[in-house]
Amino acid sequence: MDKKQHNIQDSCEAYAVYVMQKTAEDLNVATTRCCSARHAEFVTYLKNCRLTQDEFDRGEYGRYKTNVDLQLPGFVKRLADHLKGFTFDFENVEARIRNAGGKADVYIHVRGLGDPIPVSIKNYIGGGGITRPQVSSGTYLSFACGFVFDRKGVGTYDDPRPNAPSTAFKGSVVATRNAVLDFLGKSELKDPLAVLDRLQAEMRKELLAPDCEMYDSERVRSVVGRIAPVGIGTVLHIFELLGKEVVRKKFLERIGMDGKEEALFFDNQRYVDSITNPAYHKLREELKAETTCFTVQQHLQNIRFEFTDKAEKVLLSADVPFTINTNGAWYRPKERYDGLREYNDKGHVVTLKWGQRRPHKSKEIATSTNAYLDLRNVGIFGE
Repeated sequence: MDKKQHNIQDSCEAYAVYVMQKTAEDLNVATTRCCSARHAEFVTYLKNCRLTQDEFDRGEYGRYKTNVDLQLPGFVKRLADHLKGFTFDFENVEARIRNAGGKADVYIHVRGLGDPIPVSIKNYIGGGGITRPQVSSGTYLSFACGFVFDRKGVGTYDDPRPNAPSTAFKGSVVATRNAVLDFLGKSELKDPLAVLDRLQAEMRKELLAPDCEMYDSERVRSVVGRIAPVGIGTVLHIFELLGKEVVRKKFLERIGMDGKEEALFFDNQRYVDSITNPAYHKLREELKAETTCFTVQQHLQNIRFEFTDKAEKVLLSADVPFTINTNGAWYRPKERYDGLREYNDKGHVVTLKWGQRRPHKSKEIATSTNAYLDLRNVGIFGE
């Protein structure tokens, strides 16, 4: 995903909060009339991302806005029926909740019900839409660390040591990570996690080498083909050491199926939410049931997580591909060009050929994992 798409996607979360609040006010089910303030927050977000209203409305990624306009008023109407007799407001909390390690983008404040309802929003414009949502991303190391430790924020985890200098530590700081593992009695995980560190370092050494200045798709694929199987095998070994129930619990947290936060997925054709949809509630309970079988294994270049019931019917499956996130390391706009072109590379103006490595952005290249849920046949649509 390029930076512009990312900025529009983030801006659209602020826009979604405005649309939901305005709809609630139009239906006379809002506790307060604050949609103008929510709209001002959205406008500020656009300005901070250096986006114009026209780019947001009708640009290359205008489908994000279209999806919101198509689906979210219907969600608010359904929510009003579900919460009959109560009034509610919407608040954008994405930044602070992400920094605290949560997934919620929005709080729904229901008057008289105490704590707000945290909701994770996923807006899809790709081919698979909400039938195959991506629910988390990270590096090989952060993916594994999310099962080993209690997540605190992006790349950080709770430090349980009583005399630790901080309540959180970075998973990439090896000395601290190992000290925490010793404290937890999990010293056997030091070496497998070190393997994931090594894979990251080996990948960066090759793809950031002087002879890889120009983008080479075959070389990138070759590196992925070499490190991904090792990464998958190492993570599966970590899972064996942790035990299946720990992995199951942590995975349900990761995909938002543990019930701690609600979900709202939508594309241009439909939406599904975990608040008003009885089938979604039922699925979450089945995934947590003791009678449900949980398996984890390698499938092609993925780790596949699968939940089946007593009749061996698949309740839910999810694939986590192991690959590389080039993070725009090479400058490759859609339209090729000859010669050199000036480009702002993370605040540094540089001149680049098409396909040339960006000297600053390329430092962010990393191993990559994403969790994709297969929701096509789980029975949660059409309710």
